[in-house]
Amino acid sequence: MPDLTDDRRHLERLGKGDKDAFAALYRKYAGQCVNFALMLLKDADAAKDITHDIFARIWNQRDRVSGVSSFSSYLFRMVRNEVLLHCGRAQVNRRYLDYLSVVSEEFRPHTDEETDFEDILLVVAMAVDRMPEQRAKIFRMSRMDGLPNQEIADSLGLSIRTVEKHITNALQDIRKEIEESFE
Repeated sequence: MPDLTDDRRHLERLGKGDKDAFAALYRKYAGQCVNFALMLLKDADAAKDITHDIFARIWNQRDRVSGVSSFSSYLFRMVRNEVLLHCGRAQVNRRYLDYLSVVSEEFRPHTDEETDFEDILLVVAMAVDRMPEQRAKIFRMSRMDGLPNQEIADSLGLSIRTVEKHITNALQDIRKEIEESFE
C-alpha cells in the first residue's frame, strides 16, 4: 500500500517545482508503471515510452497534479488511458496501412512490378509532407488518427465541407505524386 502521507508531501513540493520530489515519485512509481503497461501491452519498449511520456506530462502539469488526492490512483489511471490510446493508434495505423495497400493497388498501373510497397509508402509520406500545413494536418487526423470528419471539423473550428475538401485535395496530391514518381 502506498504511503499517502509521503506521496502528499512529494506532491506539495512537486507543485512548487521541486525536482527532488519529482525524482522521488519517479523512483517510487516508474517501475510499477512500466510493469503495468507491459502487462497490458506485452511490448517493453512501448511500456517504457508510455511511462516516460506520463512522467513528462506530470512534470509539465505539476501545478494540477499536486492537487490530486491519490497519486497512485491518478498515475495508474493515466497509464491505463495511455495504453488504450496506444492500442487505438496501433489499430488506426493498421487501418492506414490497409488503406495504403488499397491505394497502392489502385496505382499499380502507374508502377512496374518491381516497385516495392515501401517505395509507395515513402512517396505518400513525402506527398503529405509537401502539402499545405492545414491539408496535411486534416489528412493525418483522418487517415492516421482515424477521426471522423465531423470530429476533425469540430476540433479545428472548420465546416465539415472544408474538411472533406482538404481530404479530397490531399488524395489528389498523393495520386499525382505517385503517378509522377513511377512514370
